[in-house]
Amino acid sequence: MPGFGVDSDGDVEMTTPQPIFEFIRAPRLTVWSQDALIQFKRERAHFEKKIEERCAVTNENKANVLVSIKASVETRVLDHLARLILRKAHETVTDADIEAEIERKCGTFLNSRVPDVMCMFKEWLNMDLHEQDIEARASKYFVDFGRLVEEKGFIGVVGNDEGGQAPESRR
Repeated sequence: MPGFGVDSDGDVEMTTPQPIFEFIRAPRLTVWSQDALIQFKRERAHFEKKIEERCAVTNENKANVLVSIKASVETRVLDHLARLILRKAHETVTDADIEAEIERKCGTFLNSRVPDVMCMFKEWLNMDLHEQDIEARASKYFVDFGRLVEEKGFIGVVGNDEGGQAPESRR
């Protein structure tokens, strides 16, 4: 006699729920370029959110599960960053140092050259007039604007919502 039950269709009836696993891999930084850093920031934020969700379910300590930023950077890139950009010994570089340098590089224009903003806006920002929902139309426009600011290095010029100022007081 088997140690499991079978329903009328012949399917096995499980007595305990089957666990669902999702492999969560930390993003790797293999190139020190503005495009790669922007992609790394986006993937890192997604990774940290997934780890937070996992730790909330499993009651694990987030600090024990989270892979450090330093461990996510390829060794040659980390050596270059430490020696030539941060001018520190490889061992003394911290996650905060790397994160600050990523923010600095992502928040500036590529090669300190101001791009053709009008052409860029025309390419990236289009109001979808086929969308019936006005709120959805405006929301998509502002999401596209935020993506443009992030990916093209306008954060240093335009800024972001992390200034701590309430939206009503900025008007």
